[in-house]
Formats: sequence, structure tokens, C-alpha cells
Amino acid sequence: MNLRILNYFLTVAQEQNITRAADILHITQPTLSRQLMQLEEDLGVALFERSQHKLTLTSAGDLLVHRAKEILYLVEKTETDLRDQEVNLSGSVSLGAGELMSVKVLADIMQAFQEKYPAVTFDLFTSTSDIVRERMENGLIDAAMMLAPIDMVNYDFISLPQPEEYGILMRADSPLADKQRIAAADLEGKPLLLPSRLQARSQILNWLSGNLAKIQFSGTCNLLGNAFTLVDRCRYYAIVVKPTILDENKLRFIPLDPPVTSGVYLAWRRGSKFSLTAQKFITFAQCFLSMK
Repeated sequence: MNLRILNYFLTVAQEQNITRAADILHITQPTLSRQLMQLEEDLGVALFERSQHKLTLTSAGDLLVHRAKEILYLVEKTETDLRDQEVNLSGSVSLGAGELMSVKVLADIMQAFQEKYPAVTFDLFTSTSDIVRERMENGLIDAAMMLAPIDMVNYDFISLPQPEEYGILMRADSPLADKQRIAAADLEGKPLLLPSRLQARSQILNWLSGNLAKIQFSGTCNLLGNAFTLVDRCRYYAIVVKPTILDENKLRFIPLDPPVTSGVYLAWRRGSKFSLTAQKFITFAQCFLSMK
């Protein structure tokens, strides 16, 4: 029994005449008759009592009328609900990100997604890539922008085209503040803050490798907001990725020489069971970035 045959049956039951029902359904009378007889054969019951000009429902036929209406209504309601779910998508998407210039791209994706699905909200968690990845492992984050180098074995991801650039954050009145680029030798004797993330710190130590003995290491810091304060108050020099916002009356960011960059991924855990809203956001983000 399929939905098309049920619709045929209900039309015949309503019209009580094969010819009129065939005209309404835009099929031939013999075709409709064969479909009804096949339905009765499949069910093993007679659905109609037939006379020369009229078809009358049997008790089995009367039962099937009620059940067929319920079935077709449920199918129509399900289709409507699914369409409404697409149009009226709601819920929250949990995202993670470091303090990166690439968050501007994430903001563009979020804005475009909310224009299409205005009932959707976002929960954005900011920290280092390692902590963001740990939260994804625990199912607390659906997708995240993460800074390389990082182990991506268990993740599906898209590489963003623009890498993040490392540089020195310093006070605006620093003696190095007028330089266009900072070489490792320029930092000799200067109190230096390194990234707290092991992988990022390894990159920087490699960049400093020829001058390590002459560098004054003062500590590590994992968030730009705190680095701003330490640089301003303690006159430290902090090696950070380029900040998204900077008060140049107080602080300067000067790129490294030679340059040090890191790629950025939009990633999500492979095989995770996402909500419909999160699934749609990830698919949307993939399309958005592929067009970019």
C-alpha cells in the first residue's frame, strides 16, 4: 500500500463512482479499477460493494477511509513540519575561537547565518586552541576556529586562506616602537612574554634560537587582554598574534622579521552527533568559506 493508492481509494470512496473519480485524478478508468482491485487483493478484503452505477463502502472499506485520512494527514503534517523546521530553524550553536583576526571571518559567517535563520543564537567561547579543542572533545563546543600547529587527526576542518601573523606587542613609548619589523636581536635584554601554548611557544623559540642566551624571559601569557595589561603596566614585550583591536596611543604591534605565521582552521569533531541547527551551521560555513 502506498500513499498514491490511498489517495485513489479516498477519491473513489468520496465520489462513489469510478468514472468521476478517474476524471478527478486524471487517470483512465481501467487504470483506476486495476489499482483498486490490486489494493483489495493486497489487503485480502473487499473494500466496495459494486452495483452498475454506484460503489458502496464495506465495513472494511469504511475503516480504511478513516485510517487513510489519518495517514495522509500525518504525512502532510510531517512534510509541513520539516519545511517549517527549515524556515524557522532555532536553537543555539556553540562556537570556540582564539583571540584571532580570523574571528572577523567567523563573525561574517554568524551574521549571514542569522540573516537566514534569525531565531538561531550563538554561544562563543574564547580561549587558546588547546582549551577550545578540549571543550570540543567534551561535546561543549560544536565547531571552532583554531590556530595551528595543532593535532587535527580526529577533526574535519576547513583551512582559512589568511594565516595569523605573530609580532611584538609593546608600549607606544618603547624604544622599539618606531621600527617596521622586529628581529630577534632587537629583543636582547628586553623583558619578554611568550605564548603559554606549548606549540606556539616552540615556534617562537625556534625564531629566537640564535639569541636565546641574551633574551630576558619574564613569563608566559595565554590571552591578549591580559597581555595588554602586563605590557602596559610592567613594560614587557609580548610575542602575540596580531590583535583585532589595539589602542595605538598606548600600545604598538610590530611584525617579526623574518615573519612567523600560523594557519587557522574552522574545525569540528569527526563523527559527532550534532543538533540539526549545528549541522546546518557547519554546512553553511563550508559553503560560505568555499565561496570566499
